[in-house]
Amino acid sequence: MGYFQDQLSNESNEPPLDMWLVDHALEMTQGYVLDFSDKSFNDFVRRKFGIDATVPTYTVDGGSKAKRLRALLRSLVPGAQAEVLRVFWEYRQQLTKQGHHSTLEPKVEADFLQMIANLEGSYQPIDLAIVENFNGDQTLGELVDAIQRDIQANKPHAALDRLHTYAMKKFADLLARDGIDVTHNEALHARAGRYINNLRLSSQIGEYSAKIAKSAVQVMEQFNQVRNNQSLAHDNEMLSLAEGRYVFETVLSLLRFIKALDEAKFGR
Repeated sequence: MGYFQDQLSNESNEPPLDMWLVDHALEMTQGYVLDFSDKSFNDFVRRKFGIDATVPTYTVDGGSKAKRLRALLRSLVPGAQAEVLRVFWEYRQQLTKQGHHSTLEPKVEADFLQMIANLEGSYQPIDLAIVENFNGDQTLGELVDAIQRDIQANKPHAALDRLHTYAMKKFADLLARDGIDVTHNEALHARAGRYINNLRLSSQIGEYSAKIAKSAVQVMEQFNQVRNNQSLAHDNEMLSLAEGRYVFETVLSLLRFIKALDEAKFGR
């Protein structure tokens, strides 16, 4: 709570807050903020951030909800601005899922989420080139799109469950290309292990690469545990953003390594 009360914006080199994007993402162009009434808006801001949105600091430009939220945002440092915007964005997403709001124009949504990530100050794009539609499966396409949306929103920890499913599909496809059957209940590390062992037996990889690949199987086994116990696959306590990003990028790096070993079968 004190984080917001103490963090005033006073740095000249801060990431820019694009209020046009805020206005459109949170439907503030007419003075409103999403579907909030004055009371529900005040209660929401007080409950989420410990801030009284009715004090003169936030009514200097007028008393509408939109004007007060703009004033509040301008009073905060970028990290606090990002947290406020993420909380309101998540609220909007809930409304959209319930059918109360239409989806936002994709370019505006992408720019809004990119702005939040920039405000957080720790955003570095994750290279998702390895996560691709390697066959015509419609479910796979939707899975890839969902992973890309989570990464665009700077939520790699939220994408871990989907990345696990993607990896399961990927190794099943690689095994099938080798003429090896895959059972539905086979764990990710078991699929990865069988695929890598087949590469070794067919002399497609050398001793050094085989050792690295073996460690990759161990990482996939740990990824199973993360997926089951620290992702949205179940009612879990999720990894932090930093931990989630580390796991996400580790799995991607292993997929890139395996692609380098077996480029012919890995592509589309």
